[in-house]
Amino acid sequence: MSLSRELAKRVVALDPASFDPEAVKWARNAIADMIGCTLLGAPTATTDAVLMPELYGTGPCQVLGRKQRLSMLDAAFVNGTAGHALDYDDTSKSLSGHPTVIIIPGLLALAEVRGATGRQLTEAYIVGVEAATRFARGVNFQHYEKGWHPTATLGIFGAAVAAAALMNLSEDQIAHSISISASLASGIKANFGTPTKPMHAGIAARNGLLAALVAARGVKGSPAALEHPQGFLEVFNGAGNYDPQKMLMNWSAPLDLLAPGISIKKYPCVYSVHGAIDAAIHMHDSSLSDSLAIRDVLVRMHPRRLLPHVRNPATSALNAKFSLPYAVSRGLVNGAVLLDHFEDHALHDPEVTRIMGLIRMEPHDDDANDYGAEVVVTLSDGRVLRQSVAAPLGRGPETPLPQDMLEAKFGDCARASLTETGAAEVFALLMRLDQLPRAADLTAAIAAATR
Repeated sequence: MSLSRELAKRVVALDPASFDPEAVKWARNAIADMIGCTLLGAPTATTDAVLMPELYGTGPCQVLGRKQRLSMLDAAFVNGTAGHALDYDDTSKSLSGHPTVIIIPGLLALAEVRGATGRQLTEAYIVGVEAATRFARGVNFQHYEKGWHPTATLGIFGAAVAAAALMNLSEDQIAHSISISASLASGIKANFGTPTKPMHAGIAARNGLLAALVAARGVKGSPAALEHPQGFLEVFNGAGNYDPQKMLMNWSAPLDLLAPGISIKKYPCVYSVHGAIDAAIHMHDSSLSDSLAIRDVLVRMHPRRLLPHVRNPATSALNAKFSLPYAVSRGLVNGAVLLDHFEDHALHDPEVTRIMGLIRMEPHDDDANDYGAEVVVTLSDGRVLRQSVAAPLGRGPETPLPQDMLEAKFGDCARASLTETGAAEVFALLMRLDQLPRAADLTAAIAAATR
């Protein structure tokens, strides 16, 4: 059996005409959220760094939030990097990573060049999410815990399949796209908290598109690139740490986009800590009258969320985004965790620094509660306050981010690059993306609104 071929058969069997309208709605929202995050990341130093003029010529594809137009591959790389620059983009429980920032940059560039409709782009995105997350079910959570960054190492397969779907490639070509992607996948968690992490997204978006483009031109990969003794599964996960059958089961029954679904971030930091933030803010608003009375803070979360980089106190604006002590301290002190809290000047708040030093962390062993959290605060008078959250707001269909919050988040993000009026117009276009006669109408509107 060629696993690449079996996966390709399942991709071809997907029928966009049968997709639940709710999946199309979730696709619109996820794409809108990712575009907003990209517009927020466009003016950052990370995006500036990867936009070195000597690296690129001009091309037909828009760099979102900038004035440049680049080739398909270069635009996918830059937009993917910008979309992940501030770690505010959506996540997937199945993937243990960020699917949309890998899939959309290549699809959008490809759609501009090929004149695809908004509906075609939306359907290809849904196919890409299904492919990436079904692939992930066969290797997670061992893959994540081993140290790979699944956004890049698994998301690339979704990017390749989505591009292949938009190009209407054959089963054979899709199988080769998957096999080629196995040689182009990379990304390690040791680089979390550095500007390299956003580049994981850009590189995977570019390489997934590249895999589909060269497969369309006849480049072939090994039929056994995944299951070979020196193939992707053995090299990345190791013997006994993967299950190919889980990758092949129950495609679109239901679509992963609907169950467990896409999680859209309410806070501009690593998603692992969102449950603890929700608990801290609820405590601040309901029972904590003065943070100065705090003498001890205990946070209980699943061990998968308490990785070493998450346990660290914040020492820079960037690694603050991965710091549970910093995020929980902000929630307890301010009753909010905002974009402005991840600027350099915000790290010097003396009360936040004091609370960070009090925070202890303990794991719990409830696998059914892997994104929930409990925060226990002891006050100077001996009282103990407790707050638990089963799932953070925005955790997929179970606790979806309300539409007004999604729109407000988009506006906050998009205004980093667009005029306020332009941001509102672009969001309105995104909410009818599947009805646009040309996906390029969206990028043209973004370009016109860019300051």
